Amino acid sequence: MFKTRLLYISAGFLAFLLVACSSKKTKTIACVGDSITFGARLENPDQDSYPAKLQTLLGANYNVINFGVSSCTLIRKGSPNVWQQLQGIKESQPDLVIISLGTNDTCGMGTCGSRICWEHNDEFKSDYIDLINELKQIPSHPEIYICAPTPMVLETPGLNDERIKGLTIRKSRLQKLINIIQTVANKEKVNFIDLNTPLNNKPEFFTVEDGVHPNKAGYLTIAEIVAKAINE
Repeated sequence: MFKTRLLYISAGFLAFLLVACSSKKTKTIACVGDSITFGARLENPDQDSYPAKLQTLLGANYNVINFGVSSCTLIRKGSPNVWQQLQGIKESQPDLVIISLGTNDTCGMGTCGSRICWEHNDEFKSDYIDLINELKQIPSHPEIYICAPTPMVLETPGLNDERIKGLTIRKSRLQKLINIIQTVANKEKVNFIDLNTPLNNKPEFFTVEDGVHPNKAGYLTIAEIVAKAINE
């Protein structure tokens, strides 16, 4: 009788463990950003963008959603901007939010054609803090990671003189924004991921004749950096 009861208890405990493991909550990750998050210059962004590669690296316990929009800015006065994506991000009820923005915020004042954004760069910090505060109010209470954007690599083959001139101006602007992003991360007590330093001066990770958008190897490297930060 005792042995039978013990067998029932053991079987019941095993069943409990199986149910607990199978019902483990899948964590939703919202990847927020611009064309570099979207996967521009790739033949198949759904397969090779950094969010897609991140999904592969993290596995079935995560659901990675790509909220990348080409030309997206963080500054409200840019267009398009992340604020136009905010409702969709909130509705996804993310457990983690990865933000990589700032590249397009360097446009303006004679770069990127007629686009205007750098004219309002003094609003970058306050707009970033406002965005973080909006995300903190999501009922799922997501863990927030903000990234130093990937670099502009002037050594990339095939860049013409005009492209080099524009990127030279914007590269120094981007560094200013990265310093602000680090300050914001410390002030708001959110995680910081450096996507800039590991890819800087490494043209093998960037699209030829472009110098801003990664190639497949570059997008994979971004995903590996983000995955490592999440798993730490």
